[in-house]
Amino acid sequence: MKELQLLDNGDSFRKNAFKLIKESRFFEDFSDDEIEVLSRWMKAYSADTGCVILNEGDKSNCLCIIIKGIVNIFKGLPHDEQLKIAEVTSDESIGEMGIIDGEPFSASAIASEDSIVLLITKEDFEDVVNKHRDLGNKLLWKLAKILTERLRHTTKRLAALLTGKK
Repeated sequence: MKELQLLDNGDSFRKNAFKLIKESRFFEDFSDDEIEVLSRWMKAYSADTGCVILNEGDKSNCLCIIIKGIVNIFKGLPHDEQLKIAEVTSDESIGEMGIIDGEPFSASAIASEDSIVLLITKEDFEDVVNKHRDLGNKLLWKLAKILTERLRHTTKRLAALLTGKK
């Protein structure tokens, strides 16, 4: 099974992380100072095609921002079948629910092409929220907006499936 590969570590990594975060539309509302703080807490990884980034049922331990590439989201079905339920592309996130509630990942995320992702662990996320309250609140509001948008989309899809109307 392919695994995530840490891109770099140390001071050179921090400069690279700052650049990756700054260029991501996910963080377009964040100041350079806020991005500087985040670059100290986030790590960049490469995920080759087929790499499992998040595995359904595993303990939720990170928030992941897709910087480059495409990641498919799969939900396990009986008899070891997998149903593709979403495609996540650059500047989108995965793992938001678990970073907040700590429950196991509800689906698997697999790179469908070579990708670069930024990860922040649940512990580091909580440290940012506690040590940098304004930045933490900004991150939490961002995640709340993402989750409500996805819930609205899911509700619309469910209604369409139940009524047979698009």
